[in-house]
Amino acid sequence: MGSGNNSDNLTAAYIDHMAVIRVEGRGSFKISPSMKQFIHQVIAKKSAERIVIDMSDCTGMDSTFMGVIAGLACLIKSKPDFRFKLINLSEKNKKLLVTLGVDRVVNYSLASDKSNELDNCDVCGEALPADLSNKLEAAKTTLEAHETLVDINPDNYNKFKSVLEFLEDDVRSLSNE
Repeated sequence: MGSGNNSDNLTAAYIDHMAVIRVEGRGSFKISPSMKQFIHQVIAKKSAERIVIDMSDCTGMDSTFMGVIAGLACLIKSKPDFRFKLINLSEKNKKLLVTLGVDRVVNYSLASDKSNELDNCDVCGEALPADLSNKLEAAKTTLEAHETLVDINPDNYNKFKSVLEFLEDDVRSLSNE
């Protein structure tokens, strides 16, 4: 279900009691706020018991996307009525999760695993457009994602120290506008 272009896209659909988000292209800072907002709506409305992110068409992930995933996984673990999982993860993307310690907090299955929650399901959902018009919300999401990466793995602090400082300044200046 590749899109044939290099843009980062999210598609969301409901199948039975499951919310499915399909990532096409890179899981990036561009689509992280939309994904986070959608999942928070699913939780608030209790519109699904399971939240699945299909990574079969995901070509890579940046640190913001992985931090948002980690934050959502931690949030959902505190809510017994919900389950959260990444499915169809490539070996490359698994290695990215391991590098930052995200694999410690998120449930996932590899594309090579035989069982797939989406077998026999035709997932045609609605696009979740990336909305970068709200610069403050985007900066807050990115900052929170990186703080989560440090929370789950303190070794990440040295990797992201300058990023955190920049984002804190960015959020502060955008908040004063």
